[in-house]
Amino acid sequence: MINRVDFLKGVGIFKGLDTDSLNRIAAVMEEQEFESGGVVFDEKGTADALYIILDGGVDIFAKGSGGKDILIGKLIREEFFGQLSLIGNFEHLVKAVSQQNTTLLKLPRSKFVEMNKTNPQLSLRIVLNIFSDFLKSIQDNRDAFKYIIEYYTRSKEDFK
Repeated sequence: MINRVDFLKGVGIFKGLDTDSLNRIAAVMEEQEFESGGVVFDEKGTADALYIILDGGVDIFAKGSGGKDILIGKLIREEFFGQLSLIGNFEHLVKAVSQQNTTLLKLPRSKFVEMNKTNPQLSLRIVLNIFSDFLKSIQDNRDAFKYIIEYYTRSKEDFK
């Protein structure tokens, strides 16, 4: 059996946390198993937890035109998703489906909120890591964002 604390040390969202903090997080996480093709969550469903891939992989889909699922990402061991659920009440913007038999660690928002009451510094560190990861994602995908904006702008002008 894997030591959760040692595993969590390699997960980016927990960067900078000490062993005591990681123990607190590990103690409230739930392990979930999904068979290949199992839906972790659907687009527009209530976002209520952070998920970390312990074993296996997860595909991320967004709805394209006509409602067809379009693969936009593939996640593997130690990667995480659903992190915005920790900081607010949101709907999922995407659908998450297991690529194969997959084991996830789930940190429910309710547990995160409880931790915040007793250890706000721990929660702040995690939120700062979420923000840092979000900014890095924007920088890494800057060209794609420019293309989308240009495409949207051109399309909007075509309808005038």
